[in-house]
Amino acid sequence: MRQAQLLRDSMPLLVFGLILTFFSSFGQTFLLSLYVPSIEALLGISNTAFGSLYAVATLSSAFTLPWLGGRFDRMPIRGYTLMVLLGLTGSLVLLSSARHIAVVVIAFYGLRLFGQGLMSHTAVSAMARYFRANRGKAIGIATLGHPVGEATLPLLVTLLIGGFGWRSTLQFSALSIAVFVLPVSLILLRGAKGRLEKFEAAKEASDKAGGNRTIWQLISERRFWIITPLVFMTGYTNTAIFFFQLKLGAARDWSAEWVAGSLSAFALASALGMAGVGPLVDRLSGKRLFPAYMIPYVVGLVLLVLFRQAWSYPVALLFMGLANGSGSTIKNAMLAEVYGIQIIGKVRSVFTTVMVISTALGPISFGVLLDAQYSFSWIFVLVAAVVMLTILNGWRRLDG
Repeated sequence: MRQAQLLRDSMPLLVFGLILTFFSSFGQTFLLSLYVPSIEALLGISNTAFGSLYAVATLSSAFTLPWLGGRFDRMPIRGYTLMVLLGLTGSLVLLSSARHIAVVVIAFYGLRLFGQGLMSHTAVSAMARYFRANRGKAIGIATLGHPVGEATLPLLVTLLIGGFGWRSTLQFSALSIAVFVLPVSLILLRGAKGRLEKFEAAKEASDKAGGNRTIWQLISERRFWIITPLVFMTGYTNTAIFFFQLKLGAARDWSAEWVAGSLSAFALASALGMAGVGPLVDRLSGKRLFPAYMIPYVVGLVLLVLFRQAWSYPVALLFMGLANGSGSTIKNAMLAEVYGIQIIGKVRSVFTTVMVISTALGPISFGVLLDAQYSFSWIFVLVAAVVMLTILNGWRRLDG
């Protein structure tokens, strides 16, 4: 009976998180890439030029995140959510009307900031802040929106672009945020009023426990440099592999259809990892499980080094997706345990910045190595070695 009551009280906030992570897809590379051919044709620029502009927008959003993400700790969550959703809606509308390169860059900056960055940041920070005993389960459930978006939205967006054009598709996306996500999110937060008020009542005491640390103080701490390398390498490697996956397939005689279809293995394993590890986090803590979750990732990289058969790609992605999904839950629970919930917005925004920077640098560095005639196998050996070093570094004590 008590468990049913707890689930009923928690449901509005869990659905709120799930909706935000799902619709964060509107600012993710896997979805924005579907608009690239149309925008390149509009502007008349090359792949290299467009990639450079996209990197500029992504890095600019990354450096804005610590400032805007930290406001999560100081603003009421309803007001913060409203700001983020309006920012994403405006960016979608701006891109849909773009006819000049400067407008495209500004729109991509907004999509990366409000979509990829702050939508996910708001959802996960809310789970970490408002759930204590069941924090791992809450984060795992809320972040399921990411793999669900990866599995469903690309096909839907592709069909909409083919049927109505890229501008109308962006406008449909903006409309879905304005008429569905925004009002439903505010209604769900109103339904979670009891849980939110309970936190706010204790917030003043929590603030006295160290909530005034600056970003520079956080960065100067030893534990920041234990956590950061793993956060960086996850985003760096995921983005680089997915960015060059068709080239990898061509180098190993895999069909484009096989490569694209293999992504479902990553999405499925990621979803299982996110939700499945939650009870374990609640029982053992995120600190105890960090950084062991990355070991399957190394297994996936080793498979790509040792085998060239087509089956090796989805199997490798299964291991990598498992690490990616479980790591999302473990890392976010660990950050709340290590830094405390009174500054979780500021802390998560700093590490989200690290992740976004890594997603910008991954494709660039892989491209440099490939242009220098290094094979994919040698690149994966190098990356696996670096990931192993970050795992060893991550096993140092996080206290202090």
